[in-house]
Amino acid sequence: MDSDHDDIRFSDDEMPAENIVESNFGAPEFELEPGKRAPARAVPKAERTTTPFMTKYERARILGTRALQISMNAPVLVDIEGETDPLQIAMKELAAKKIPLVVRRYLPDGSYEDWSVEELIID
Repeated sequence: MDSDHDDIRFSDDEMPAENIVESNFGAPEFELEPGKRAPARAVPKAERTTTPFMTKYERARILGTRALQISMNAPVLVDIEGETDPLQIAMKELAAKKIPLVVRRYLPDGSYEDWSVEELIID
């Protein structure tokens, strides 16, 4: 059987280290001059000010993004135990804190904080 797409397989060291899921759409970019914008800057880990709790909106975005990746044959990072639903698999990965995504939270001053899913507290 011929296929129109290539079968892509990644080893552990070839997989992208981080995928960033932006927490706020339309990140603030301040205009310096007409047509020019200041680039956002990252806040160091030690100086973070936002809560370490994952919001329900971040949870929904992460689960949806990861379920889409799984449905497109991304490697599954937990034992699926016969599960076939990508959303259920993504929920298992989230419960085990194995999702390889980063939440980017934009702040009002134009800076942002990056939080890995492993760092966030899930209720």
